[in-house]
Amino acid sequence: MPDAAGPIRLFGSACLRRRARPADPADPATAARLDAMHALLDDGRGVGLAAPQVGDERRLIVLRDPRRPAGRQRLELINPEVTATFGPDVPFEEGCLSFPGLFLRVMRPRGVEVRYLTREGEAATLRDDGLVARILQHEIDHLDGVLFIDRLGAWGRALRAPRLLWLRLCARRGAGGDGR
Repeated sequence: MPDAAGPIRLFGSACLRRRARPADPADPATAARLDAMHALLDDGRGVGLAAPQVGDERRLIVLRDPRRPAGRQRLELINPEVTATFGPDVPFEEGCLSFPGLFLRVMRPRGVEVRYLTREGEAATLRDDGLVARILQHEIDHLDGVLFIDRLGAWGRALRAPRLLWLRLCARRGAGGDGR
């Protein structure tokens, strides 16, 4: 496991393409990782983060729900699984901490229902059709080794090829990735 918060792994790091394994809520390392991931979000670096983005192979997600009152915005999901999507596919401009400065218009279902475990190991379900639904779909993709650029067509990827090449080179040089 990398340092507490690890560096954010950039596009080109192999860990971003691997399917994450289930996490154990009872393992103290799980709670430590969740806390470290929240610290990255608290630094204002994003609204959602999946463990593979910090080089951790467990199925962990943290996010910040700006609609909730201050002090209650943090959400964390252990072993999340999409159980349903609903509504039409809608476009939304997404960013990703593993792709600094890159924002893409991505089509996804408007709503999602996700089953997961809490830090205490309790089963829970979250259903949303707003920003949280968007964040969840993006972060669960990370757990499955899927990146938001994979949701673009060939033409969209070709247009962004120079930026993607630069990010891949940065990851190889160690600027936000260890290549693992």
